[in-house]
Amino acid sequence: MARDYFAVLGLRPECYSPQIITRCFQAERTRLLRHLHDPLRYSLTRRHLEELHLAYATLRDPDRQEEYRNRLAALPEPVRELRALIGASLEDGLLRHSRRQGIIARARELGFNDFQAHLLIAQVQFGDERTPVVPTTVKPPQRDGNGRGWARLAGVGMLAVTMFLVLVRMFGG
Repeated sequence: MARDYFAVLGLRPECYSPQIITRCFQAERTRLLRHLHDPLRYSLTRRHLEELHLAYATLRDPDRQEEYRNRLAALPEPVRELRALIGASLEDGLLRHSRRQGIIARARELGFNDFQAHLLIAQVQFGDERTPVVPTTVKPPQRDGNGRGWARLAGVGMLAVTMFLVLVRMFGG
């Protein structure tokens, strides 16, 4: 699903009257329309306006609002938590690298692999709701470091022997 429609309107996922939904929609729409004439923000503002209209169309009808809340509640808890974190980390639709790294770290703690975390970020950021994402139950194997450690030690040893032979050749005769 796209960003949480309640979050788009600046609300928490609860039951709201159509008047409250309309008031929040109009306030957010007014804020976005001020940025529409800025050429640097135009495409981003248009995308936010489209998302705002989708949120309003979904939440203004009490029956559709209840159905949407039920769909939100049906998501597994880790997915909901990560979606909320991603949605809160977005700044005008963009995600800073430092925040992305924090999200990926949290996703690993919740049992997602890196690909799933990046996929969920893209879904929330760009509004693709067709691909479900669930945390993996299989943890990636932990590296003990022995394989690479021996290779590095062998490389350092070969370099030391080569340097020793070069020095013997130069000074020893």
